[in-house]
Amino acid sequence: MDWFVMQFDKDTVDLLLSTIRKYGWMDLPSHGTSMYPFIKKGNICRFTQFNEDTVRKGDVLLYYSTTGQLIAHRFIVVKKNNKENKTYILKGDTNICSDEPINKDQIIGTLVSISNSRKKVYTNKSASIIWGFIIRTFPFISKLLRYYLSFKFSTKSGVSA
Repeated sequence: MDWFVMQFDKDTVDLLLSTIRKYGWMDLPSHGTSMYPFIKKGNICRFTQFNEDTVRKGDVLLYYSTTGQLIAHRFIVVKKNNKENKTYILKGDTNICSDEPINKDQIIGTLVSISNSRKKVYTNKSASIIWGFIIRTFPFISKLLRYYLSFKFSTKSGVSA
């Protein structure tokens, strides 16, 4: 889920990190479809400070990409390049491939809740945990979701599939 199309500089990222440290959390509106249907465009996502000791596979992490975008994708695995250098592999639920590996210092926070105008869903609930397991275990689901989204948006714009 690419949060914003515009580029963010290091000062802005530092401001986001200090906001999470000061208040314990930060809310951001979602944008894009890479985490559909778990996160939909316009949902308000609450992030707390990232803790590498408690992160688990399937958690959704907010990070700052090397291209200057804020992205929230699902944590897949940690790769240890040597004793001190770890990289994190993340992937959007509807993306076919994983993101470029990121370092710990690029991670801003961990998703704890998603809300829309009707309800708030906490990510530690069983449905969220099960969805994270399913999307990681069965990669063909990402292809199906990608196909569904391409069909959904092509019919909305009046273009027949």
